[in-house]
Amino acid sequence: MKTKIIGAILVLAVLAGVTFMLSDKDKETPKKSETKLETKIGDKIYVAVEEAGELAVIDAKDRNVIKRIDLSEEIGGMKIGFMPHNVQVAPDNKSVWVTANAMDMNKEKVSFFKIPKASADEGHGEEGGMKVNDEVIVIDPFTDKIVKRIEMGTDLHLSHVALTSDSGYAIAAAQTKGIVYKINTKTYEVEKEAITEKGGEPHGLRISPDGKTAYIAMLKGKSIGVLDMEKMSLSYIPLKGAAVQTGVTPDGKYSLASVYDAKSLAVYDIASKKLSYVDLPKEAKGPVQLYPTPDSRFVYVADQGYYFNQPNSDLVYKIDLREMKVAETIKGGNAPHGVAVSQDGKFVYVTNLLSDDLSVIDTALGKEVAKIKVGKMPNGVSLFYGEGLSLSASGDENGNLTTEDNAFNFGTVPMYGGKVKHSFSLKNNGQGPVKISKIYTSCMCTEATLITGNAKIGPFGMPGHGGLTMRKSQSLSSGEEAIIEVEVDPAAHGPQGTGPAKKVVYIETDDSQRLQMILDINVTP
Repeated sequence: MKTKIIGAILVLAVLAGVTFMLSDKDKETPKKSETKLETKIGDKIYVAVEEAGELAVIDAKDRNVIKRIDLSEEIGGMKIGFMPHNVQVAPDNKSVWVTANAMDMNKEKVSFFKIPKASADEGHGEEGGMKVNDEVIVIDPFTDKIVKRIEMGTDLHLSHVALTSDSGYAIAAAQTKGIVYKINTKTYEVEKEAITEKGGEPHGLRISPDGKTAYIAMLKGKSIGVLDMEKMSLSYIPLKGAAVQTGVTPDGKYSLASVYDAKSLAVYDIASKKLSYVDLPKEAKGPVQLYPTPDSRFVYVADQGYYFNQPNSDLVYKIDLREMKVAETIKGGNAPHGVAVSQDGKFVYVTNLLSDDLSVIDTALGKEVAKIKVGKMPNGVSLFYGEGLSLSASGDENGNLTTEDNAFNFGTVPMYGGKVKHSFSLKNNGQGPVKISKIYTSCMCTEATLITGNAKIGPFGMPGHGGLTMRKSQSLSSGEEAIIEVEVDPAAHGPQGTGPAKKVVYIETDDSQRLQMILDINVTP
């Protein structure tokens, strides 16, 4: 089904989609009694850099771009680029999902404002172009490699993707065709489709915490589409303007929608079925993406403007859902667009379409504290938390093993320069003891040693490739600290082992807690 798209139709798809190029991710925080997150801000930030046809991968701690994932593919002897519109890290942190629309990289650079048309003599079809399917692309966040391309069809303008809280299903919207697809995340098969009202143009979408209902922003339909995830049937909540993005508060109380032309936030009480609006200040130009805080108290809204002959904005609004009013106005970049909030609620990340950067907003200070250059036309943004993320329960006797930092980059290392080492700190932040039952690595070149006080236990290596196995669990009492010393031999794989690589150290406890420490290394000859 691969080869067939035409430039003219592709132009239509892209131009239709450019009317609203918007994105974010809604990762639901698990509800537990008296539970707090130990990990602070996440490990990596994924940004869909639409016009560049790539994902920018950002170190959340150091706030710099550490990798760019090229989404292009060779099809029929031509390099075809894919413009990522939306990106979402799965709630289980095991995959990254991207909606990507095809563009021809062999012609002059494609932009949203200057899209080359295929000439009639190119011999690629009756309309003079080559047809290529738009795709949902799946990426492994631990290697940042593409693991699956799901071909969805042509002339779709795939807008947003969202996943159920158990990461079992994804839904994706085809804006120009008016279709919402339900995709099995294990088989990568489209199991069902829902056809929206004619001309409705589904755009942003989010799924309720229980996974039973999705809420879809209908651009031309001026409504919130309510999708029954099991039956894949739709009903609609009429709005007073064009809906760009939806959201669902983590407590499941409200469905939210940005209403662009009405310059307001729609707040729909799911239980009472009552619809209310929070009007934005007079200076607002047009709200697009939104994202609620983990405590369900606030929602951050990007006031982009820019579309429909509106002037650009540089403001982000913090709306109090309890008081139903704007609580703060925060200045950011040019045309703020995609929004994501960290799981601890301390930081908000906002892509800026026209200044080509990502704003980092400190929620305690209520202001932008950093800007990160990411590339031309950044759209969606989503946060990845490694398996070092753990939950600690207060008020019980459970142990809780945590690591302050679970990633390190050795940089460039010569093959025959000798082994390199790095140490990670561990701590039991729980109220009871924690027992470490397993330590192992992802590669035969990597070994890890547990250091507690004056005792060294290990080294432990890749299962089946030497190294010790723990004969009995190593206990850490409440508040006790330990060290994991990691040693990597860059010469272990010989010349075939040169280039960038990722090594992982795994730690498991008796109560099924699992941490991982990720090390990046670039081996040169």
